[in-house]
Amino acid sequence: MNYVQQQDNLLRLFAVLMAPFLFLVSTQVAQAQGFHMTQLEAPGNQANATHPIAVNASEAVVGYGTATSGATVGFLYSGGKYTVINWKGSDNFTRALGINDSNEVVGDWLDSNGVTYHGFTYIKGAYKQYDVGGNVSTSIFGVNSVGDFAGAEGNEGTGVLEGFTYINKKLVEFYANGTDPTYAYAINTSDEVVGEYIDSSNVPHGYYRSPSGTVTEIAYPGAVWTIAFGINDAGEITGTYQNTSGLTYGFTYVKGKYATTDFAATFGVSKNGAFTGYYWGIDGVQSGYVASPQSFKLSTIKVPNDQQASLYGVNKAGVSVGKYVDSNGVEHGLMLSGSKVTNIDDSNGVSTICFAINSANHIVGDYFDTSGNPHGFEYSAGKFTDIPGPSGALSTDATGINDAGEISGDFFSGTDRTHHGFVLKAGKYTQLDPPGSSNTFSGGINANGMVTFFWVDAKGYVQSSLYNGKKYTSIDVPGAAVTYAQGINTAGDIVFIVYDPYGVGHAALKKGNAYYIFADPKGSQTAAAGINDNGLIVGFYTPTGQSLPQPYKGTE
Repeated sequence: MNYVQQQDNLLRLFAVLMAPFLFLVSTQVAQAQGFHMTQLEAPGNQANATHPIAVNASEAVVGYGTATSGATVGFLYSGGKYTVINWKGSDNFTRALGINDSNEVVGDWLDSNGVTYHGFTYIKGAYKQYDVGGNVSTSIFGVNSVGDFAGAEGNEGTGVLEGFTYINKKLVEFYANGTDPTYAYAINTSDEVVGEYIDSSNVPHGYYRSPSGTVTEIAYPGAVWTIAFGINDAGEITGTYQNTSGLTYGFTYVKGKYATTDFAATFGVSKNGAFTGYYWGIDGVQSGYVASPQSFKLSTIKVPNDQQASLYGVNKAGVSVGKYVDSNGVEHGLMLSGSKVTNIDDSNGVSTICFAINSANHIVGDYFDTSGNPHGFEYSAGKFTDIPGPSGALSTDATGINDAGEISGDFFSGTDRTHHGFVLKAGKYTQLDPPGSSNTFSGGINANGMVTFFWVDAKGYVQSSLYNGKKYTSIDVPGAAVTYAQGINTAGDIVFIVYDPYGVGHAALKKGNAYYIFADPKGSQTAAAGINDNGLIVGFYTPTGQSLPQPYKGTE
């Protein structure tokens, strides 16, 4: 059977495509407003090869991982814990490929001859083998809530591959198109099936098979190829496609409408609309994910007489700061209280941007000189005070301020010609750089003195860290290729600007140990920059059909 080769080919394709398109600007829009993101890594020594395949209503996930030894081992992820699924006596190859809402798991294993696959079910720790029969291999890919399952079987000598369903203990074999190799990947309670068939030119096609046996092609509009991997009881279909630029995306298909998921691959989907798949993370590493829908309440803020505007910070009273361009095309620093606009323009510069504001309405930000170099400032009651940075600083950014007046920022050093973070407390600068950073940029600072940073590693990738006064902790957002940490509130909730591998911008939130990615449904390229102690988030997005950003506010 060549299902394994198909999977491996997809993964290699994703890896090749990742590097050159990391910062390619796109206008793809997320299908859902928000997702609760969980990163998945197969247990054991898996060498960054985790393949999450299916998810149920409880968000239990099954899949498999490939170890450095070459062994493939299945896993079940449930309640934050991993269980190894490995058929005893297999030839170092077991995959968990489907799970229903009763936690019945299906998959396949390779026997000691190295060529024959066998299907299995796994229920409460007990394995049971299933074979179609004859001199063929059998793989079970999907199982529905009543225990019916679907898969593929093939005659090893002839290369013939058929999809099959096993419903009410009755086997039905089928081709999706002519005699093209066919795989049945998922089946729902209504016995609707999705999968792929591969044409004579080796191009994969997604399909939907009705309970009566009628087959309809699932083809993402304009795609070079499409594979349908999941279907839930509501009929929502998930899968992966490649566009004409050679980029791969996950997708959903609901009531005749396709939408991208903005991840490199999407596989199974639960009845609650959670889905699982792959994304390209920090340093281009492939990581697994499960994404479950999460509602965010976002509303556009109108700044009077503006052409464009962005918000970067907000205090407990809901007073926000940022920048805007007025109707005459002049850029200003901005303080916005209700509908009242106050220009914050440092006379030392040709333009000003405001990044953060505390409860006393003390504001920090940058003004820019005639050469475009930033210089940090603090503004209080109409007075601007320069924040020159530590000795040797050629330029500075002031990006965060707490109610105690402690300021976070970064500076460009004339000594080593790199950027470093700092905290300014009681007139004293303390330089801060996460381990491994070649350039450090600051985000926000909260009442407890916790500081967020984003920084560039030795390979040139951007990561984010939280500094608690003693140590740095990674806060890279699951599902994102690039993570820019921004504001932080007293509770330690953090907001981010993140990008997928193709340069699509999204907002993100870390609340406790949970991470969320969200986008304004009215546009694209969404960013979250500030959060106050009431959980109010501010940021900006690009409205659909426009090129200039507009501000928003919202809550989780």
